Amino acid sequence: MAYRPVQVFASLATKDRDKKAQNRDENEENNRRVVKKNEVEVSATGELSLPPDRARVTVVVSSRKEAVLEAKTSVQRRLDYILQVLHTHHVKEGDTQVSKVIQRADGLYHMEGEVRVLFVDFLKCQGVCNFLVEKMDESVVVATPEFFHSPQRLEELRRQVCLLAVRNARQKAVEVARLLRSSVGQPISIKEESCQEWEGPPAQGQSHDQDKPITYQERVAMATVTVQAKVFACFELKPKEKGRAPSSSGR
Repeated sequence: MAYRPVQVFASLATKDRDKKAQNRDENEENNRRVVKKNEVEVSATGELSLPPDRARVTVVVSSRKEAVLEAKTSVQRRLDYILQVLHTHHVKEGDTQVSKVIQRADGLYHMEGEVRVLFVDFLKCQGVCNFLVEKMDESVVVATPEFFHSPQRLEELRRQVCLLAVRNARQKAVEVARLLRSSVGQPISIKEESCQEWEGPPAQGQSHDQDKPITYQERVAMATVTVQAKVFACFELKPKEKGRAPSSSGR
């Protein structure tokens, strides 16, 4: 009896593969949701204000004479006196800059000397300015102090504000976790969303009366810098460990 070979053709349906892939995606999504439930996301801000730590004062001495030597001598005599006053008040030479300019107009020599002084002590700045105004004549002009911040202090302020915002975010996460009877674990991500800076009095509602001259303290307040940072943070949320009963051992 003869046998003829039989050929069998079979194909696997793609429905099974698609279903397995769908189940795998759903499982991954469920895993992500489980992980999401074990996280707490918060946003918080930090804000600090810093008054200026530097003051710059410009003193201008001028003289107009027919003879150039007389103009130079008049200005130099006053400059020497100003520098002596600064030395008496223990102002460092490195914090002082002196410049001289001479011009000729209408047949006269116009000599102008300028002294720029940097102060880190505002009380000393006041004392020097008041002394020069009292002792010098009208040919010497003592400008109003210009208050500002050193770059190092500003950079340090920005760092401190960012750290404060992060601390506030973690404190908020701790309070949320306590409400959920959980505890905060390691940070998962921290992002600084914004950082803003502005000058002016830190207290709200303070404004200067335009009809009155600006006082010394108001100038300091107007030069005060406020920095505000906002951060977004995600922390691990862990269930609180139940306290173990103390073990007793008998002999």
